Amino acid sequence: MGERTHVERLKQVGRYALGVEWGDGHDSIIPHRAIRRSCPCDECAAAASGAPLPPPAEQPVRVELLGDEAVFVAWADQHETVLLTEELRALCRCAHCAGEPEYPISGR
Repeated sequence: MGERTHVERLKQVGRYALGVEWGDGHDSIIPHRAIRRSCPCDECAAAASGAPLPPPAEQPVRVELLGDEAVFVAWADQHETVLLTEELRALCRCAHCAGEPEYPISGR
């Protein structure tokens, strides 16, 4: 595992996003909705039609690191999601990660 996918810190950002401080100095703000829609379970994959999710499905009640390689999210609708840290990093849509580094909103 490289510094790029090492999570230094997880934090709540407002009511709708998770902040991730990465080992390489990058900061991500990832909407809860994006995390939930990335859940790899069969139930979520079948519902990935883009239809709106009920509010509890987008509200985490617990977020924690599982060792150095995964993040666990317990949702208000009783669902649970486990994503590898590299999958979480892939959800970052900042200018740098989206391939437009000349238009940054923030630092790295």
